[in-house]
Amino acid sequence: MKNLFPERFTELLNESDMTYVQIAEKLGFRSKGTISKYANGKNKKIDISIVVDIANLFNVSPVWLIGLTDDRNFQIK
Repeated sequence: MKNLFPERFTELLNESDMTYVQIAEKLGFRSKGTISKYANGKNKKIDISIVVDIANLFNVSPVWLIGLTDDRNFQIK
């Protein structure tokens, strides 16, 4: 299964009006470099809590963010 997280995270970053610094602050990261590592796929292991935080920040489904569905708003019922 292809890791879609970097691609989808980059998509969200490109659509956002926030800077990397602003996003890093909102997610509690120490630097904007962490954002770049996630977007470039350099950080291979991403804690599920980070995925959920990113999904919440951008108002998308964590399931979409990691590539298990193509529905951005997918909700487990």
